Amino acid sequence: MLKSTLTQWQIFTKVVEERGYLKAAEALNRSHSSVHHAISKLETQLGERLVYVQDRQLHLTALGRVMHRRAKQLLADAEDMEAMVEFSAQGWETDLTIAVENLYPRRQLTRALEQFYGDDLNIRLKINTVVLNGAVNAITEGKADIVISPIIPPGYVGTPLTTVKMVPLASYFHPLVTAGRLVETRELSRHLQIVISDGLEPDKQPDLGWLKSEQRWSVADFQHARDIMISGMGFCWMPEYMFHDDIEHGILEIVPTRDKLERLVTLNMILPRADSTGPAARLLADKIQQHSLAVIPEEERV
Repeated sequence: MLKSTLTQWQIFTKVVEERGYLKAAEALNRSHSSVHHAISKLETQLGERLVYVQDRQLHLTALGRVMHRRAKQLLADAEDMEAMVEFSAQGWETDLTIAVENLYPRRQLTRALEQFYGDDLNIRLKINTVVLNGAVNAITEGKADIVISPIIPPGYVGTPLTTVKMVPLASYFHPLVTAGRLVETRELSRHLQIVISDGLEPDKQPDLGWLKSEQRWSVADFQHARDIMISGMGFCWMPEYMFHDDIEHGILEIVPTRDKLERLVTLNMILPRADSTGPAARLLADKIQQHSLAVIPEEERV
């Protein structure tokens, strides 16, 4: 059983902030005696002094200073709880989940999230990074409110956000780079290819037009692929913007192919439950769309 009430802590906080009972009573629209009585009763219930008056000024005890900090947090939490109830009553979600393909530029997403956070909606947000069919599953199984994916499953509609240029990269001392000539397309299939995989068997991977090397290593993300490549092993189709610094400093190089190979991947935003998407998800979706750039400039590198 609690010994104190939220109202008592509210009065206590106001007395501290106003540095006295009289101004606190005016701010709370209460009588001076009722405010004084509330603090006295709180101290009696707790069995400890929180405030004292000396030289006609109000002072906090050591415990009072601690309880003042805790009381402010308690009141802020109570306000958040009431705001969540109000948002829920108005149809606003209290939780959101978004699934983002790891190709999508992080800076663009961060800018959208910063603006969304600034609206102070008291919404819990979960961000999942997915690859290929991971995004498809998030859509078809309703695991996310917003999904950013290069693949739009049948029956769903997507809004194009941005296009990412993929290029074949390898270490500066890889044979494909040091050959000193333009590489024929068919030669790529003779070298180890690092593939970003969603964990499915190769024959179940979605066909995005990548070249299929006989020797393939599958990893979960581009950073892991980079770690393998800088040791001199294999090549990988990588988003050029993400590894601009490596290319600029000669750590990784674009494989010089006779056909000047590159792939353009369009990333789309899908609302899996479009007809029942709540206002918070739609607000965040709008901000993501506003901050997505059709062409990714060099400064968007990760």
